[in-house]
Amino acid sequence: MLLNIQALRALAALLVVIVHLEALGVVLGLGKGVFNLFAVGVDLFFVISGFIMVHTTSRRAVTPAGFLTSRLVRIAPLYWTLTVAVFALALAWPALLGTTRADWGALVRSLAFIPGERADGTVRPILFVGWSLNLEMAFYVVFAFTLIVRDVVGRVILGAAVLASAVCLGIVLRPYLGFELRFLTQPILLEFAAGMIVGLLYPLLPASRAAAWGAAVTGGIALIVLVIAARWPLPGGWPVSLLPASIAVLAALVAERGGLAVAWQPVQAIGAASYALYLTHPFVTQAATIAAERFGMLNAATAPLWMVGALGSSVAVGGLAHRQLERPLGRLLQAALSSASILSRRSPGMEAIR
Repeated sequence: MLLNIQALRALAALLVVIVHLEALGVVLGLGKGVFNLFAVGVDLFFVISGFIMVHTTSRRAVTPAGFLTSRLVRIAPLYWTLTVAVFALALAWPALLGTTRADWGALVRSLAFIPGERADGTVRPILFVGWSLNLEMAFYVVFAFTLIVRDVVGRVILGAAVLASAVCLGIVLRPYLGFELRFLTQPILLEFAAGMIVGLLYPLLPASRAAAWGAAVTGGIALIVLVIAARWPLPGGWPVSLLPASIAVLAALVAERGGLAVAWQPVQAIGAASYALYLTHPFVTQAATIAAERFGMLNAATAPLWMVGALGSSVAVGGLAHRQLERPLGRLLQAALSSASILSRRSPGMEAIR
């Protein structure tokens, strides 16, 4: 396990949680612009994802179908469960969820990782943070395609070329594309390509103590720049965060190769539960906001306490969801797929009989 990558996952998830503390921070005079700076946690996730896909497949034979199945087992069960939970809430208490409606078509699109447009014009699934999973799944399809190339260098070149071409076509053909393709060809896809390049460079990184300390300093600066640079977004949705996020990931890897790793167990635990934390935290932050407002306990003096409490509660709920939902559900789906595979191998003529 790469400890520093796990630590970056923890940081990325916590940054995203901070974004959704906005309603609690309003009484402090902090606007949306301040909290949105921390959305760069998603950029970190995307670069890390590109790196991990290359790193975990570079030393073993993986088929496109096998890769997509493993990704589905990893991503889908918890997301599907929480999506259905939000849909049920929207059915029972429609006023509770704002613009989220109990739309059956939206439910199908959400479960299939197909982008859907809401009434307010945003492209969000029922569980709104799932917008990033739509892009993740699109990247997984591209990466699965690259697995037809055995050479890792060729695989990365092919993947980066496909992603860059999709972005370029999305820009050129934007007036003629539907909202789904506009969403799936946005420039943020290049962060996956950057992560793939980091994965290609990983075996070549230095492993000295001096390089590790230099990387630790560089990585810290890159993380600061990552947040600050979000104040000046580039036109057309170009990811200003691509470079600092990539440098932060690269620096984390160099530091660990040189013996500097964040091994503190609480950080590693949050990193392990980062996916569950990412998906479940809106439930916690929303509940904290509703409770603070309904009990009339949200003011400038109490807001920091509410924010810290919501952040800590989000971490606790995310950890619980990781242990009690994410991992068991993943095992169930894996077992179901394995059973189906065994049955299909044992009964090759069943389709003809049917």
